[in-house]
Amino acid sequence: MFSWNLLGILLWVIAILYFIFIIQNIRKRRITMIIKKHQKFSWTNFLIDLLEVAVFLVGIVWLFNKTMLDNPDLEDKSVISSKITYQPLVMNTGSGNSSYVTINSKKKKISTQTYTYYRAGRKAQVSSDFATVAYGKSPLDLNASRIPYQKSQLKKMDRKYQRAYVATYTATYKKVWQNGLGLHAGHTATQYYLIRIPDASFIKEK
Repeated sequence: MFSWNLLGILLWVIAILYFIFIIQNIRKRRITMIIKKHQKFSWTNFLIDLLEVAVFLVGIVWLFNKTMLDNPDLEDKSVISSKITYQPLVMNTGSGNSSYVTINSKKKKISTQTYTYYRAGRKAQVSSDFATVAYGKSPLDLNASRIPYQKSQLKKMDRKYQRAYVATYTATYKKVWQNGLGLHAGHTATQYYLIRIPDASFIKEK
């Protein structure tokens, strides 16, 4: 089956071939200028060099942004497909107070928290860069509001699981040519975990 990611690979191959062409072309024109025209510098030659290099740099920056720095609109259904799964949390009744989630924090200048929780007998650990812990009346907090969760559905899960569940949002790049340009077609765009607990007393900190 044809993969649109081949389109992105082709663009990178073209960029590399164009870079090789630039080097050879600049060298050829410079040799011609020196041998046939007995010149060491020509404004025409210099401007052609500048134009070729500028085109290459613009192309490379565009490809790099598409491949490495892509930040898709999660609500753009033409390029993103998404799903949300809900799983009930299991209370950890080990040493100390019973809890649904454990927050691990390292005291560093640049650090991130990790959240540990249990579901169906399995332990899971996620970074706070891709997760949040929401408690209280509202199932959504400020961090999770940037993810297209449906508040009405979360309210329904509140009633079903007594405010103790994890809502996992998964966004996938659709297999379309737009995503193929950045080599993303068919790959996961992001995965986010909304860990819902009744109140802060169910949090254990380390």
